[in-house]
Amino acid sequence: MDCCQTPRGHITDSRYYSRGYTTLEARMVFCDQRRLQRWLDVEAALVISQTALGMIPAEISERLRDTAKLDLFDCEAIRTGIAETGHSLIPLLDEWQKTAGPEAARFIHYGATTQDIQDTAQSLEIRDIIFIVERDLGLIIEELAKLTTSHRRRVIIGRTHGQHALPTTLGLKIAVWLDEMLRHAERLQQCRRRLLVSQLFGGVGTMAALGDRQQELLEDFSCRLGLAAPNTAWHTARDRIAEFLSCLGMLTGTMAKIANEIYQLAKNETGELEEPFHMGKIGSTTMPHKRNPELCEQVVVLARLVKAAAGLGFDGLINEHERDYRAVRLEWAGLVDASLYSCGALELLKNILKGLIVHPERINRNLDSSACLISTEALMFIIGDKIGKPAAHKLLYEISMEAYGSGVPLSELLSRHPMVKSSITESEIRAAVDPAAHIGSAVEQADRIAGLAEEWLAENRPAAKAPAPCPLAGNGRCGMTNRAIEKS
Repeated sequence: MDCCQTPRGHITDSRYYSRGYTTLEARMVFCDQRRLQRWLDVEAALVISQTALGMIPAEISERLRDTAKLDLFDCEAIRTGIAETGHSLIPLLDEWQKTAGPEAARFIHYGATTQDIQDTAQSLEIRDIIFIVERDLGLIIEELAKLTTSHRRRVIIGRTHGQHALPTTLGLKIAVWLDEMLRHAERLQQCRRRLLVSQLFGGVGTMAALGDRQQELLEDFSCRLGLAAPNTAWHTARDRIAEFLSCLGMLTGTMAKIANEIYQLAKNETGELEEPFHMGKIGSTTMPHKRNPELCEQVVVLARLVKAAAGLGFDGLINEHERDYRAVRLEWAGLVDASLYSCGALELLKNILKGLIVHPERINRNLDSSACLISTEALMFIIGDKIGKPAAHKLLYEISMEAYGSGVPLSELLSRHPMVKSSITESEIRAAVDPAAHIGSAVEQADRIAGLAEEWLAENRPAAKAPAPCPLAGNGRCGMTNRAIEKS
């Protein structure tokens, strides 16, 4: 079979590489056929609401609902019609009219404008993506909480500006990640309330073609779709989309920070953490020994792609007059890309954290080699009690720089320096350079954040049920069926 029989140019649709960029589940949300069916579902909801308000005869409504099914239509005719007319919706409605018959056809798309239908359907797509993001974010929060608790007392070197600084704990390091993730979860929940709204305002937002019970219709229509009714038309008010893309950009940015930290601590010179490894995972064609942190690298790649796509959301804020497709068409690409990449990053980070490898022996070895240097703060305060803090800082600075330059251990230089010897005993020095004695409230902070995470999980852990599959999957009409995607 010709592998290019159905060309796939986008990386998220690649038969070979898509798994590194997104998930099957996320791709299904934006399946072409599913999108067209979703438009029909929105049209059908409008029909039902109009019937409930006496705007459409009941027998006509039943006929329209029964025929609003893409598997009854000629999809090739729709594809050809879009190419010929340059209109994204009319060819679909034309096929519906043929199927519904002339009597019912006159009530199709009654009073709505194209963007009403497509924006409302896009809100439903976003709702499916939010489900995936919130579910996977919950799983990541759960893994981070476990790691925070497991390593609450594991002392490690704290680093600032890429250099050894002071002792901390691995639990606190992870707790900082966890705390940030909890804030993203909160942002997403707040964003959801503003984001998931319908659109039903007609050509320029006046609702002039929707009859005398416009507000009732809007509210009934929204309720049937599980969306909120907005206050005004948002044909050119795209701030909701920009906010959602911003949330995805920040969320994936934090995930990239976590992945990058694991990447940094996996370097041979450090070797404290490592992403999951299995036999058969190959790092190089020329260097068989390589265990490259490619999962972590890919999370960073995806975060950068999300950030680039999110920028389109800000461009989409600039529109003209009452309607302008320049923003909508940006969203059809940028929103989809950001969503797909975000779901891919979440999937990768879930697996990284679930299988995270911690190397305690390397952590301890690194601590031992730098124990004295990273304890200079404690030494400064002990000596400062005798000679004053500024003098103690100057003294320890000079001795530390000598240790760096000469290669002589700092502990040895301290033990033979006359001013140090007159200020502190050798037993006090030994006690002062124990990193475990200088972790402050690291354990308590880690415990507090882990506790907050458990509270959040108890209230917000999402159901495992996935969004509905593509409505035409497996029937031969859908250009990308479940089975076809699973094979890709």
